[in-house]
Amino acid sequence: MRNEEIDSEIENRARAHLGQTHLVADYYRIRRRVAYPLPVRALSIPGMPVARVEAYPWSIWMLWDLEERIHALGWYGHAGSGEARSAVLKDVEALTTWPDYRQFEQPDLSLGHSGRLIWYAAQAWPWLGEALADPLDMACERLVVDGLPYSDAMHGAYRSATDILVLDEPHSVLHNIPLIGTVGIALCASRIDHPRLPDLNARLTALFGAFLELRKEGHTEGVGYDGYILDFIAPWLTTLPDGDRQAILSHPRFDDLIDESIGLGAPGDVAQVAEIGDVEPREMPYHLSGHAKVLRWTDDGRRRWLLNRARLDWLRTDALAELRALPESGAGTPPSPGVIDAHYAVCLRTGWDHEDLAVAMSCSNSRMGHLQVDTGTVVIGNRGEWVVSDPGYQQYLKKAERTFTLGPTAHNVPVIAGQAMSAKPAKRCFKTDEMERGSAKVAIDLSDCYPDARVSSVTREVWLAGPETIVIHDAVRPASDLTYHWHGHPEAAWNVEERVGLIYLNGVATWVACVGHPLSDRCVDRLPGSRGQVTLNFDVHAEDVWWVFVVGRRPEVEANGSGIKVNGTIYKSDAGA
Repeated sequence: MRNEEIDSEIENRARAHLGQTHLVADYYRIRRRVAYPLPVRALSIPGMPVARVEAYPWSIWMLWDLEERIHALGWYGHAGSGEARSAVLKDVEALTTWPDYRQFEQPDLSLGHSGRLIWYAAQAWPWLGEALADPLDMACERLVVDGLPYSDAMHGAYRSATDILVLDEPHSVLHNIPLIGTVGIALCASRIDHPRLPDLNARLTALFGAFLELRKEGHTEGVGYDGYILDFIAPWLTTLPDGDRQAILSHPRFDDLIDESIGLGAPGDVAQVAEIGDVEPREMPYHLSGHAKVLRWTDDGRRRWLLNRARLDWLRTDALAELRALPESGAGTPPSPGVIDAHYAVCLRTGWDHEDLAVAMSCSNSRMGHLQVDTGTVVIGNRGEWVVSDPGYQQYLKKAERTFTLGPTAHNVPVIAGQAMSAKPAKRCFKTDEMERGSAKVAIDLSDCYPDARVSSVTREVWLAGPETIVIHDAVRPASDLTYHWHGHPEAAWNVEERVGLIYLNGVATWVACVGHPLSDRCVDRLPGSRGQVTLNFDVHAEDVWWVFVVGRRPEVEANGSGIKVNGTIYKSDAGA
């Protein structure tokens, strides 16, 4: 597991933190950084105004960065650095004196992170616990006493997964925030053997059990937030008896989470997961941390393969420490290429290497807010990036950027007769076809996603043909006015050459053609609110629209009866007949 590289990465991070007088919290969503004096002595909430947001969640990003600092210093100190031990001792001592660990009137993320951090410091580094055992226990007591009433009020009625699943809207009690907050309370309760610990463990067993059970119906918050939950559930599992822990690990839907991570990783960079829904691969790599923590109980070949390929500079330090503690073993079990069900997306890929090609299409019916109304939207990846992309994240500030990320131009499924997609399907409705080696096809029925568009049927078909070509066919009946918005990678360069579009990234050209409809450079624009993504906008009146994406060489395309021909290969539609 690259132990020397892991040691070097942790040391470099720790040395960078040793030179700091302030903790820099990166509030990247609002393009702002705040410097907190070290050691951080309170969950201080800045009074800086944030436009149109009364109570900005300042605590979350501060704790993300404080957690990283303490883990880097703690593990470097554990390896023998006296300077790091001295620094982390001051940080943790200050943490134990915070007046409170919660920003909001609920089991919030700050409760989760601070509770986990206190518990972790007490568990992981004995040399720290000797000096701070009593203050750590007292901090645990205060956090539990403060947080329990909020957890009781929100989830106290649920003693089993069934109690949740029988609700009219069971998803409404499974949001990541209060679940993570409750994990923080439970970890601290386990540290001090609090009398309410059995209640908290039963509550989390019910919540996570319902989360897994409801996945049968499509429940998910996407790889970013599903992984966030896993990253907290994993340390909580260490506190359970073996039988209780194994019952959770052996749930038939538990491995859905590794399916998401593997299916959605870019060729050549598995950490660069596709930004379908509210996903931030660089800022929120928690799914990788969760998989690293699970490996201590189940030496799953796919998890080991994934983590062996994950870039160390994106992994959080607690994940690096987990990997460092594992016994050396093989490279893991590589997944098979072709069609992969990532549960809220379906992926077609030739493989995971740098020059492979992948396409992922949204197919979610989840009612959770982090998964947007974007069924059928497509992203295309090779050489470590998603060249055809999606805004992915949700901008919460109600400005132009919010429209760009959530509005009618946010996704590349067509806007039909001026109506953007406005509903998710009631059921997952795609079908797949594994064709000859290196080729695959998937189709998805979008008819129920456009209740206001006055069309009878909408179908999107996607072909992956080897490491170069992707073909997309939209069949709309009857013919209608269609508007498309194809977003490129934020750092890509664009052009239109002889009526064919070009996305140029990292020295590689991806060509874009709409068969029978010439493109022009007037179609290429940067939409209001974009952080850098440029968009190919195109209007057409039709009942069949064929898009072709070819990596490396300019495609030769032509209509061919009810299908098209691309570089000599004929593609026929099964839709709209």
